[in-house]
Amino acid sequence: MSDTLTQSDVDIIQAIIGTFYGQGNARKFTAPSITDETVIAISKLLSEAEDCSTWIDSVPAPQDLLLPANKLRKWALRVIRKSGEPFLMGNVRINMMCKRFRAAQFKPVIIDSLYR
Repeated sequence: MSDTLTQSDVDIIQAIIGTFYGQGNARKFTAPSITDETVIAISKLLSEAEDCSTWIDSVPAPQDLLLPANKLRKWALRVIRKSGEPFLMGNVRINMMCKRFRAAQFKPVIIDSLYR
């Protein structure tokens, strides 16, 4: 598995961001603007959302969190790719509590991680 950002990865990231923060924010996430920090923060958002029972099946297994830190970008892209398909297809229904609390927690980190 490559740790290079593909157009498919960008599409998935935009779908995830659109679900949590709306399409206006999702349009800011382009291949040139997405940083390593962006990818890692989004993967953390997805991992944190594990408690949300309405979409727990799309979240990666907890053992993913135990991977070595020097492979963090590769792990983060794997989490996004694995979890992103339901977002891309529009099949994710996010628990309102999860959307409000977890999304609010990560929004500044994710938005601020973009190249400007």
